[in-house]
Amino acid sequence: MVDLTTSWSLVQKISFRFFFCFFLFYILNRFTFGVLHVVVPWFAQHVLMLEKPITVFTNGSGDTTYDYVVVLLYLIIAFLITLVWSLLSKRAENYNVLNYWLIVFLRYYLAMFMFTYGFIKIYHLQMPSPSFTQLIQEFGDKSPMGLAWSYVGYSKGFSFFTGFAEVMAGSFLLFRKTVTLGALLTTIVTINILAINLFFDVPVKLFSSVLLLMALFIVAWEVKKLLNFFILNKPTVSAQYPVLFKKRWMKIAKLTLKGLIIGWFLFTGVAGGIRGQKAYGDKREKPALHGLYNAELFVRNNDTIPPLITDRVRWKNLVIEWEKMATVKMMNDSLRYYSFIVDTVNKKVLFHSYADTRDKSNLSYEKANGYLTLHGMLKEDSIFVRLKERDVQSFRLMNRGFRWVNEYPYNR
Repeated sequence: MVDLTTSWSLVQKISFRFFFCFFLFYILNRFTFGVLHVVVPWFAQHVLMLEKPITVFTNGSGDTTYDYVVVLLYLIIAFLITLVWSLLSKRAENYNVLNYWLIVFLRYYLAMFMFTYGFIKIYHLQMPSPSFTQLIQEFGDKSPMGLAWSYVGYSKGFSFFTGFAEVMAGSFLLFRKTVTLGALLTTIVTINILAINLFFDVPVKLFSSVLLLMALFIVAWEVKKLLNFFILNKPTVSAQYPVLFKKRWMKIAKLTLKGLIIGWFLFTGVAGGIRGQKAYGDKREKPALHGLYNAELFVRNNDTIPPLITDRVRWKNLVIEWEKMATVKMMNDSLRYYSFIVDTVNKKVLFHSYADTRDKSNLSYEKANGYLTLHGMLKEDSIFVRLKERDVQSFRLMNRGFRWVNEYPYNR
């Protein structure tokens, strides 16, 4: 990947120093063991003078204020080190060997995440099929991220396709003869990921931006050859590499280590995907009373509550999709989340709101002929609810399916 030229231009040397420092800091970020949780809030408060202190750290979102300050801090440190490095290394002609190892490091780092995110898409885990709650949600109430997740998750085939592209890009990065192809594919894949993150407000913008920057860094060293071959129709030469492993045992050790790393990538991807499918994916065991139900009759304190769309008490739907959890959609379309523990022996349900764990209700249930009835005391009120199970395939989104022949567009 690195041509053994006698000297680099000043721009090449300064650029390499900066990116070497930045990428190294970014990749080793996970080994800081909480030090940044002290340094970054202090830096944000005393140097950046942010109005609010940083109290939220990286979680399901990778775009917290903390994350942005971390990246800014790395950029500043990389710039300062580059400045000092440039002043002390004016006579350095090139960094061929160091650049070779940096690219190797980036190749495997990128490949690891291409495999990770690729396999969870292949196994339909990252963006699963639309949940029951999503199917009864008003379209206009969806978040942009929720829309993107439903868009990809609706189709197992499309999820597989996008995941396969990531795995293939990562695979080509693992071998020197296909590094350029791998870096180009990774660039294309990460541009698409970044576009989704940007335009659908997915909070992984920083991470996907850095992955794209790493891929572009690898491609940058082959730009001249790519332009000659694809655009200018000029001859080009193959890449030359530093000879680093001269002894036989070193070559064997290198190949063994490479084989172990590739094997680990494949094993964790496939094994993790299979486990994920059984634990929380399409092949997971469904909980008792699993289903989507419409509340046809709701009686409270012996009074039948009519289905008025302004009512905040009457149920509209009951969703039971995950073990020990239930979601109730009220008539005014608000959602409430409950702990829902089913005792199939005694036909009982231990039921309470997550917002109030002290007030627990023990409801009796019966299920037969597509109906589920719940009755008992809910807080201080007696309730009787008759719910009819809805076939998920009754939704147009789920029953339309794929058709080769369409006499007319079916856009609803």
